Amino acid sequence: MEERYHRIVVDGETYYREYCERIDRYGNELLTEEELIETLLWEVVEDEITVDHHRVENALRRMMDQTDQNLIRNYILFLERQLSD
Repeated sequence: MEERYHRIVVDGETYYREYCERIDRYGNELLTEEELIETLLWEVVEDEITVDHHRVENALRRMMDQTDQNLIRNYILFLERQLSD
């Protein structure tokens, strides 16, 4: 990602403008913080993963080995704790 952004404060309002170092020029539009975040997320997020806890639980119940069920449940709890930190 070559794009860089500069923070520009106009009359106390904060905006962001794309800046290209290679050609030493600014992009055309001023972005609010929300617009900048949306733009950056659009550029870097490759995929969306939806976790349906009901489907996960159903899949776990279909597993025959109780030890495997417990291992997967503990791993899921570990991942959820990692996300909440």
